[in-house]
Amino acid sequence: MPKFKKSIITGLLISSSLVLSLVSPLHAKVYDFTEDNKLTLLQDARAAVELKLDLVRHAKNHIHIMTYYWDKKGYPIELIRELKKAHERGVDVRIMTTYIPSLTMDFWGKSKKELFAGYDKNNSSAVLAYMRMAPGNNESITNNIHEKVFLVDGEKAILGGRNISDNDFRAKDLEVMLEGEIVNQVQEHFKKMFSFLIDLKIGNDCKKKKVDCLAKFNKLKFADEDKKFFPEQPHYAGGARARILTNEILFDQHQNHYSGDARFTVKDDIIDTIININFTKMRGYNYFIIPTERYKNYLEKNLAEGKSIDIITNSITTAAAISNKGYLYGLPEMHNLVGLGLNLHQWLGTKQEEGKDKLFYLHEKVMLFDDDHGIIGSHNFGAGSTSVSSEISVEFFSRPIVQVLNEVFDSEKNSSELTKEATLPLLESEIHDNLKMIRLLHAAIIRNIVKELY
Repeated sequence: MPKFKKSIITGLLISSSLVLSLVSPLHAKVYDFTEDNKLTLLQDARAAVELKLDLVRHAKNHIHIMTYYWDKKGYPIELIRELKKAHERGVDVRIMTTYIPSLTMDFWGKSKKELFAGYDKNNSSAVLAYMRMAPGNNESITNNIHEKVFLVDGEKAILGGRNISDNDFRAKDLEVMLEGEIVNQVQEHFKKMFSFLIDLKIGNDCKKKKVDCLAKFNKLKFADEDKKFFPEQPHYAGGARARILTNEILFDQHQNHYSGDARFTVKDDIIDTIININFTKMRGYNYFIIPTERYKNYLEKNLAEGKSIDIITNSITTAAAISNKGYLYGLPEMHNLVGLGLNLHQWLGTKQEEGKDKLFYLHEKVMLFDDDHGIIGSHNFGAGSTSVSSEISVEFFSRPIVQVLNEVFDSEKNSSELTKEATLPLLESEIHDNLKMIRLLHAAIIRNIVKELY
């Protein structure tokens, strides 16, 4: 083929891809409930790590991972090495993270270098991809992949609050392993997110680069005819009724370019599902109390109707294990909600015990409604998750699982060693002691940044 014709065709292909990535509809999908799924709670972080490593060692077809960040030592490097072995035996490995958090945890890219060390892309038929969401625009500091998904062979999917980091051994958190028809929903969402990131990479990287740029990225895309990604799923008799919930703000931001306060009022299928749930008693773990207007109105409405709402969040001390700025920003809202009748308790951390990790802070993202309805995932039920972060949760109906989680919640709420009640006098004292910082965090020039971060 003449060189000029080849260049024209390549240019047309790139242009077509760019156009498709800009105009293709990316509306969020609200998934239907599926029946008879198996849900397994992963309460211990180290046991969850061993499970993930074992799943990788026995993977046959593909491994799909989404995480907010990927650390550079300990378990993350051990996982990288197992992923390399899996890839060498022909398993597709696709990883998605967020650029800035991964950069702060692994400045020199040790994990990525380890993953691709000795990789021969010309002789490998299996996919090996490590995609990172680049910093955003429209006044946002970053557009985050905040989801935590660990999916193997389309058979088992793990969701929850833990990243790929030894740091998660220091936090009270929760994951759940899904089996059954719901796993195909997780796979469908992963495919959609991964394809979206590839289109962004094509748009950013292939405008002025070599001829093979488009081919390189298209090679990573899912083959529609490949059925192994969506296997026929088993049904577990008497299992949970469940579905996936997502917040696909990255798609919406790419299309609509939200800025300013508009970012905090966008459609969020996780929060929009929660605020339509009727209950008598609600229990929840919230990282910080920085609700969007819709979630705040929902809490206030139910409190006014005399509903019982118990929430466990971080204390000013445990928040400092990461940053207490989110806690301080949320203090006035905590005070308001407690004044309306919210039963708020604050995590104090666990004592150091031999053979156990000390849990310095609370990172769990769980909502429990009455005795059979729950939501577990990556969403912090706050402004940051709605405005700049892609999120995923599982909504389920299961009396046995909710009973276990309710019992854990109540035992923690009633333990003076693990939590303390956030009374109005306590909150008023903290507001008084930190008033200058609270005013600074709520100043017009900085408040949206704080809300995005937390």
